[in-house]
Amino acid sequence: MDISTYLKENITTKTPLCEILDAFCKMCEIDLNDYELLFETGVFSFTCDELYYFSLVRQYETEGEGYNQIHVDVIYPPSSKISEFSRADWVGNVDEFKQKVLSSEEYSILKDEHIYKLDIYDDNTE
Repeated sequence: MDISTYLKENITTKTPLCEILDAFCKMCEIDLNDYELLFETGVFSFTCDELYYFSLVRQYETEGEGYNQIHVDVIYPPSSKISEFSRADWVGNVDEFKQKVLSSEEYSILKDEHIYKLDIYDDNTE
């Protein structure tokens, strides 16, 4: 089973945020070359509508040149209680990554909120 399939089978919009983080961290147990983890949040308008993204990303080196990124984007409507928070934190260790996410204000605010949309995908950054 590939990584995207694993994530898509274990994460839905009904999955609590804590379980999404657990599934993402479990996926990180799969050995990949030279990887880093990105915890990114903020209001973005990738689809013309401004939405709040709580993103978990694993970037790893591909054969040849470039990197591949596995994204788990948990998406919420922007609101006054979350819209001011924005970050892009790169971490090289899964345990440190999980602790950074769990201790963030964004996680504290969103952990019990209804998920508007979920986007899980691979992206090549060559």
